[in-house]
Amino acid sequence: MKFIIHRKTLISMLFIATTLLGYVSYQQLKMEIFPNAELPMLFVQIVSDIEVTPEYMEQKAVIPVESAIASLENIELIESTAGRRRGTVTISYENDTDLKYAYLKLDERIASLAGELPDEFTLRVIKMDTEQMTNILMTLQVRGSGGADRVRNFVDQNITGELENVDGVAAVNVYGGRQKSVDIILNKAACEAYGITPTRVRTVLSRNMNIRQYGGMIREEGNRYFVYLDAEYQDIRQIESLVIGRGRNTVQLKDIAEVFYGEKEEETISRINGKDAISLMIINDAQANIIDLSHQIRKDIETLNRKNQAFDIEIIVQDDSAEMMEDNINQIINLALLGGLLAIFVLWVFLRNISLVVVVALAMPVSIYTAFNFFFGFGVTINSLTLVGIALAVGMLLDTSVVVLENIYRLRTLGYPPVEAVLKGTREVWRSVLAATLTTIVVLIVPFSFSSNYLVQLLGKSIGVSIVSTLSVSLIVSLLLIPMVVHVIIARKRTRTGAREVYQKVSLDNYWIRMYLFLLKTALRNPVPTIVGVIVIFFVTILGSMSVSVNQLSELETDQIQVYVPLSTGTTLETSDAIVASIEDRMTGIEEIQDIVANIQEEEAVITLILHEDYRDIKNRSYGDVRTDVQTYALEVTDNNPSASASLTSSAMGGGSGFGGGGSGGRGAGATGAVGFQKLMGIGEDEEYLVLKGQDFSLMIEIAEALESYIEELDNIQRVGVMVRENQPEVHLDFNTLLMTDYDLTLGQVLSELSSFQSEIGSGITFRQGTEEYEVMIKYDESLAEDYEEDKTMDELRMLEVPDINDENLYELESFADVFYARGMREIARVNQEKQIEIQYQYVDDVYDSKELLEYAREEIEEIIASAGIPPGVAVELIQEESPL
Repeated sequence: MKFIIHRKTLISMLFIATTLLGYVSYQQLKMEIFPNAELPMLFVQIVSDIEVTPEYMEQKAVIPVESAIASLENIELIESTAGRRRGTVTISYENDTDLKYAYLKLDERIASLAGELPDEFTLRVIKMDTEQMTNILMTLQVRGSGGADRVRNFVDQNITGELENVDGVAAVNVYGGRQKSVDIILNKAACEAYGITPTRVRTVLSRNMNIRQYGGMIREEGNRYFVYLDAEYQDIRQIESLVIGRGRNTVQLKDIAEVFYGEKEEETISRINGKDAISLMIINDAQANIIDLSHQIRKDIETLNRKNQAFDIEIIVQDDSAEMMEDNINQIINLALLGGLLAIFVLWVFLRNISLVVVVALAMPVSIYTAFNFFFGFGVTINSLTLVGIALAVGMLLDTSVVVLENIYRLRTLGYPPVEAVLKGTREVWRSVLAATLTTIVVLIVPFSFSSNYLVQLLGKSIGVSIVSTLSVSLIVSLLLIPMVVHVIIARKRTRTGAREVYQKVSLDNYWIRMYLFLLKTALRNPVPTIVGVIVIFFVTILGSMSVSVNQLSELETDQIQVYVPLSTGTTLETSDAIVASIEDRMTGIEEIQDIVANIQEEEAVITLILHEDYRDIKNRSYGDVRTDVQTYALEVTDNNPSASASLTSSAMGGGSGFGGGGSGGRGAGATGAVGFQKLMGIGEDEEYLVLKGQDFSLMIEIAEALESYIEELDNIQRVGVMVRENQPEVHLDFNTLLMTDYDLTLGQVLSELSSFQSEIGSGITFRQGTEEYEVMIKYDESLAEDYEEDKTMDELRMLEVPDINDENLYELESFADVFYARGMREIARVNQEKQIEIQYQYVDDVYDSKELLEYAREEIEEIIASAGIPPGVAVELIQEESPL
């Protein structure tokens, strides 16, 4: 070990280089709240080009996909949902699976299956990582004069593009107001006279719209010229001059319609404090450092606000997930620094030697920054978990250095020369220091390896890399850097003073020293009572920790409260708006609320309540009190409206019945969202629910609804719901095929006309003028009348005119089809190739506080299941699911 003395320059440069390199690595590391990782699951997405029934989706697409992948290796669970336009098959793999190889095998199997499915289905294999679950970076509000439509147009023209051009922004979604469009207003009388329908207009628009298609190649004078068709509409007159009629009814579009700039119907509504507003949701790219991206976007917002001030337009940041992340990270860093400073202070109190304190304190920055090299090498990001690991390691960083330093100075006090004191002092303790470090690492890290939960292992990796790397570097620092620096200090002091370096003597007159000696002598004289007392304290501590539920989600106080309002399937935007407006009106009575922001869609809405900065001082109420009032007022409105429910948790979204909203009923599908991620991470409460399994889905729904009615009558139950998306209201057509043959009608013609049976029809064509884009919309001139009703009625549907195959005659729909009301299933959930329905419920609060009451409540539910007369084809299982942590 003599090189410690003779190679001071080498050791110094080694640690300086690794520390500086660690600082560079720190600057390159990505910051995020949770570590990003690929989950051990893959998804097969099934998309239908046309609307189909869930039963058809299940039989023709989902079941074949399940059968094709069932024989693949390392599959742990297969969960599926079948909807009307979309189906999903979620494949969960064992933790040690090579996901890249599994993806290639699954993609190969799905590619070979795709050709065997009906033409309307498209299959796609998707990977999922934790970052994709919550990739909403910011929510912005744009305010200005002139109404929401004027602000929306300004946003589309001047703001959206600027934000999308920021490096790291994946998309900018706009809510509220009406988009600009090019409206084709058809003269209904002229169209009837010429036998022209909106579908005909849309078809002609599509046929004449070709965006730069390759048309061949010509040669002239030794040069090759590529021929392209560039038929993009660039002038409204090009649209007006289109020939719409055929044969004897040859007319141009301008003869039967007016074409001008207009606005589309509202698809979403956004309000702030009851006034129309425009909301922007910024989606970040998966590879972006969201903290840096947030800072850049805020700078761009300041620039845009200065630029748009003359237009009375202002952008306000409503929510920024990066800000919360940065606050959390800074808080952890500050706690680690505070812990380090306290450790150094305690060291100074006992040593009373500033030189020693500086030497030991040197181990902290060197160890931490050098450890960032391992972060970079192992692909670990700076997140809450790794910073927690560093914070835990900070207090232990000094241990090994103090042991080495103390032994060196002990020998120096005994009269050993500086060189011998350093070498002998390091040799004597290096084994003990190494053993202590390895013991600490094993105790903190090994338990994670015994967990089979993937995300718990991910937690172990993140914390493990931070602790192991930091403590390992601190071990090397204590055995190399500390002895070298100590030798420099004591050698210089001996040269200068000629005296031996000694510690400050601890006086026995000190009260705390005498108290410690008294306790020590008492313990040595009474070993049996001491051991018994320690054992009693140990078991009391164990019992105390068992009485505290580690899975209860503590109430996180923020400056916002969100109310999620799922609405029944088929709810219109106007109905959703009216219900949300009632909730907003009730919320105005809560004085702590500063702003009420509502984002409304047809079947769901989110109300964000922003609290005053000093809301606790207004009425001396806590965050929990305000939150309780919010929930009470929201439920007062929705309880009186059967088509809506309200919840303060996002799991309610999804449009279903019962208190939980609904969803697919499968556990894996929900795991792809933020709430599912929390469940996987073990955040929140344990779950208890019933699962119905079988093959007859309609029968299972009947049984589930019967069980729901029985369970909700129990005194110990406060809320219960069947997790199945409710049937949607529909209109069914029963065709007379003989009449259709006589009339020269086909189903394709009927579908084409039905697709245009609405107040405005999207043509699917985009009109560009400069940098702006406008969707081309088709309407009848009657839509411009003040008393025009946009909603179509059943009578209008029956009188819908369908042209024959030659476009010569028009026939009313009711003349060859029966039109009647019906309800259709929205979605079917499957787990391991078996249909499944969940019944979720919540006990009253008193039940959770008593083990006896909880057991009694479960016995009541089991008695209901036993006495319900469940048929043989259906199985009911009581699930008690604990969070993995």
